[in-house]
Amino acid sequence: MGIRMKSDWQMSTIELYKTLRGDEDAEYVKGDGSIDVLVDEEDKTTLIRALVDKRGVSSRGYVETINKTLDDIDENEDIDEVILLAESFTSSARRMLNKRDNLTYLTPDVNPMYRISDLLYAIQRKTIELCELVCGKPPETEKDCKGYDNKSYSCQIRRISDDATFHAKMKWDQVLLEDFQKLVELQKNPDLLEVN
Repeated sequence: MGIRMKSDWQMSTIELYKTLRGDEDAEYVKGDGSIDVLVDEEDKTTLIRALVDKRGVSSRGYVETINKTLDDIDENEDIDEVILLAESFTSSARRMLNKRDNLTYLTPDVNPMYRISDLLYAIQRKTIELCELVCGKPPETEKDCKGYDNKSYSCQIRRISDDATFHAKMKWDQVLLEDFQKLVELQKNPDLLEVN
C-alpha cells in the first residue's frame, strides 16, 4: 500500500474487494484525480477507481470524471467491470453511470451488500496477513497466539479478530465492516501493531 488515501472508507472498500477476490497484491496507481487498482480474477479484471482531490481526499463524481472513466474503459478492452468510489455523484453523472451494465458506483452512504461469511473471511485473511507481519507467522492454535493471555489482550489484531467472531454470530454486518476497517488502519500504520 505505497499510496496513501485520506479516505478510510475508500481504502477499506478497496482492500475488502481485493481480499474477497483473492488479489491482495494488486497495486495502487495514482492517476489524475483518482487512485486506481486493477484486481485480476481468473476470468475477470475489475478496475476500482477512487475519485480523490490533489490531497488524496475523497472527491465528488462529475460528468467530466465519468467521461474520463468511460474513455479509459473503452481504450482498455481487458477491463470487464468498473467500481467507482466517490464522496457523492451529481445527478447527471449518476444518469451516465446507470446506462452502463459493467459499472458500479459507491459512496460512503451506498455500500454493497456483503454476506456475513464473506466479511468474516476477509477479516480472517487480513488477520493472517497482520499476524505474519507482527509475529512472523499466524498461530497454528488459539494457545499459540501471544496476543491473549490470562483473559486480557496485548494485541489489537487478536482483539479485533475475537470481536469479529462475536459480531458475525450476532449477524452485525455493519460492525463487521468496521472491524475490517480497523484492521486496514492497523496495516496502514505498522507502528500500532506491537504486541505488548
